[in-house]
Amino acid sequence: MNNIYGVILCGGKGERFWPKSRQALPKQFVKLFENRSLLQATSARIGKLCPLKQQFFVAPERFAELLKKELRVKTNNLILEPKGKNTAPAIGLAAALLFIENPSAIMVVLPADHFIKPENEFLKAVRLAVKVARQGYLVTFGIVPSRPDTGYGYIETGEQLIIDNSLSAYKVKAFKEKPDRPMAEEYLKSGRFLWNSGMFVWRVDVILEAFARFMPDFHQRLMKLVHLKTKNERKTHIRRIYNQVESISIDYAIMEKAENVAVIRAGFDWDDVGSWLALERRLTVDEKGNAIRGLWFGIGTEKCIIYCDEGVIGTLGLKNLVIARSGDALLVAQKDALGDLKQLLALMQKDSQGCKYL
Repeated sequence: MNNIYGVILCGGKGERFWPKSRQALPKQFVKLFENRSLLQATSARIGKLCPLKQQFFVAPERFAELLKKELRVKTNNLILEPKGKNTAPAIGLAAALLFIENPSAIMVVLPADHFIKPENEFLKAVRLAVKVARQGYLVTFGIVPSRPDTGYGYIETGEQLIIDNSLSAYKVKAFKEKPDRPMAEEYLKSGRFLWNSGMFVWRVDVILEAFARFMPDFHQRLMKLVHLKTKNERKTHIRRIYNQVESISIDYAIMEKAENVAVIRAGFDWDDVGSWLALERRLTVDEKGNAIRGLWFGIGTEKCIIYCDEGVIGTLGLKNLVIARSGDALLVAQKDALGDLKQLLALMQKDSQGCKYL
């Protein structure tokens, strides 16, 4: 029996992609680049290694019906969180429930909203990660940096563990926080540093051992799920767990502390599609440097990101702007002001009219 299971993390508000991404339909559920959502693409991609029945989707309870409609999955494949508590609790909960399903399972943990091409290179990297994970490593994927990006965390590679099918796995020497520009340039020059992709592969028993070591109270509560027989009992206990556990990422909780951590030097093109700026990297850019999706006409318009999912946009004499029209909302912003988008949404949230468009 194939013991590889996909665990797809479907939480997140996608606020940095407003107005295309909304509270009712966040980024992972929308069609940004092609005629399927980022979530559908992620499920199809890992589906080459594990069938849909062996994929589990971790998401807030309010996304349950949306997930079933989007993917045509059964309720048993949904792992619903009572509240968002970051990636460590989400992954821990999935691991405990998967352990009940199959104690020898290999977990492939993937965010729902990443862009990855080509698929065959991704699958090759996952196969190597599975091989390394079987040896007891907590495996992550490092992306070879193409620019000195200050928006990603970095992984410093250590001793080489294996070369297989032109890919290499290394022990992780250190995880590094998002650097400033000079440090990012140093990382790029050294050749030893990779972008931290937030994707993982491990044996379910190994990650649970790590939780037992680094989050013992959480682990103890998780393991009580094994002895609960009914769905209602488990649901009640999960609520109790989430009321008590801290909100913390898997990197802070486990990966930065564990010694048995390995990284695959990935050979695929990757983007976490973090903001509208990602469209410059993922859409065709015209001779004036404009990244365009939808119907647009312009004169004297340069280096703009223009997104229009209905109707038309016309521009005159603009430069370095993001213009995004989706449904009943329009965003116009300087590119270098996009970091303030969450503040704009917070302002709208306080207004009785503005909050209707979030």
